[in-house]
Amino acid sequence: MNKESFDLEFCELLHRNSRESDSLFVYIRMRINQFNLNKFYQPNDILNEVYKRSIKALEEGKTINSVSGWIRGTAYNYIRELSRKKSKTKSFEELSEKESKYVTKSFNLLQQDGTLQDRFEQVNNKIELLNEALKKLTLEEQKLLNYKEIQGLSWQEIQNLEEYQSITPSALRKRKERIIKKLREFCHSIVEI
Repeated sequence: MNKESFDLEFCELLHRNSRESDSLFVYIRMRINQFNLNKFYQPNDILNEVYKRSIKALEEGKTINSVSGWIRGTAYNYIRELSRKKSKTKSFEELSEKESKYVTKSFNLLQQDGTLQDRFEQVNNKIELLNEALKKLTLEEQKLLNYKEIQGLSWQEIQNLEEYQSITPSALRKRKERIIKKLREFCHSIVEI
């Protein structure tokens, strides 16, 4: 089949004056709907591209035996291509939306990190200050704080230890209060400087 005879048959199908013509348009519309492209394309859009591809195929020497069959097959393939492009575009848009959300979250985290970094530095400074204060305590005072605050022993358990057996739990409690007061005074004196 040459270009002129193809043009004649193609024009006949476009005039919608036969069952075959109506059937072709129904087929293309069904395929457009099948691939959810009905908001974007009409049968005439598809047929324009089919015509271009058909002419190119004829120029390349391909044989078209059935114009109607060729148009249906080419239309179907083109609609599938459009659907794939739409899917890729949609995926890109979804990716862009996800990236946008990620960037927003990252920005928010960076803002928080500044706050977190400040807090971390404050805590670090307090720990250093506390370490300095602990160095000012006697070994006995450090031991008592260790038993009570680090190991979590009760006053009775501390009194049962050999080194504290002669001291009442209330006296141990008072010692701890004096140690804490000493630590506070040292820390306040450093902070005021």
